Amino acid sequence: MEYTSIENRTLSQNEIDQLAHMMKSDAPPHVRKRRAHAILLLFEDRRRFDEVAKILRVHTNTVRNWAERWVAEGSDGLYDREERGTKLLFSTAEEKIVLECLEKEPRSLRKLTPEVAKRTGKTAHVETLCKILKKHGKTWKRQRKIPKVKPDEEAYEQTKSDLEELRNMACGGEFDLYYFDESGLSLNPYVPYAWQDLGRDGTLGIPTAGSKRINLLGFMDFTGDKLTAFEHEGSVNSDVIIDIMDEFCKRLERPAVVVLDNASIHKSKAVEAKREEWDRRGMTLYFLSTYSPELNLIEILWRKIKYEWIPCSAYESIFNLRSAIRNIIDLFGSNEYRILFSN
Repeated sequence: MEYTSIENRTLSQNEIDQLAHMMKSDAPPHVRKRRAHAILLLFEDRRRFDEVAKILRVHTNTVRNWAERWVAEGSDGLYDREERGTKLLFSTAEEKIVLECLEKEPRSLRKLTPEVAKRTGKTAHVETLCKILKKHGKTWKRQRKIPKVKPDEEAYEQTKSDLEELRNMACGGEFDLYYFDESGLSLNPYVPYAWQDLGRDGTLGIPTAGSKRINLLGFMDFTGDKLTAFEHEGSVNSDVIIDIMDEFCKRLERPAVVVLDNASIHKSKAVEAKREEWDRRGMTLYFLSTYSPELNLIEILWRKIKYEWIPCSAYESIFNLRSAIRNIIDLFGSNEYRILFSN
């Protein structure tokens, strides 16, 4: 049996990640092991309905129904529908209690269940809690690190306003706008997620070893299309920053504003002494408000490199790692290595 009108449907990376989460989450076993698996086999591996049905030992029409519900409703379509007229377990007031409990324990619905039962007197399956959270606009995603000290609210809002104005001016062609920062990689990898067999014996390994740190110092333009990056082995201090800034100035074709954070090596006396010279050469530094690293867009680039773009084979040797880094830098802005910023 061939595909119907949905045969050309493909999965976005977000959908693949969502299905991956479903397969290892608190979703019911029939959702995790069959339905999410079926969608990946159909739309990612391009299997036919009858092939998937044979693998999962269900009827072909069942697989077709899952696929149609996925296309129409997304992940919600893989869960069993409540029968017409089914009475809701929780009232509106009790749903608010569920959300209050979530604030205390946002990482595990299984740990949330006892607290909900204690406060409402009702025991709910994790699938029910999941539906309530989705109903109220909650989603499952990676937490992010935040500084111990919160930024000054007024300074933070002023910085956001300044950045918006700088982007508008850059769009108008008044100057180029770049985000600068440094990061580093070594043969001790940032462990990525990967598709693998269930069970400990099926877990994929990734090479790891001690090595020198390869530091990257990068200037990424505000559109995410252009990157100028430098490699440096060893520690990064103010002298390195000055050398990199001097080299970047040589490459400027027109005036540029460079956004960077308040790291001590960025604001040393030696760096401050160079700012007037850089201004004359067409490069102006704009420092973010303190404790606000999320405003530096190049941080997104470092996360992409470490957790998504570096292949596992890169960690087999320092040569492979350096080659992988250079490949990403050379191809940055292409369809393979691109960052899309939402307005």
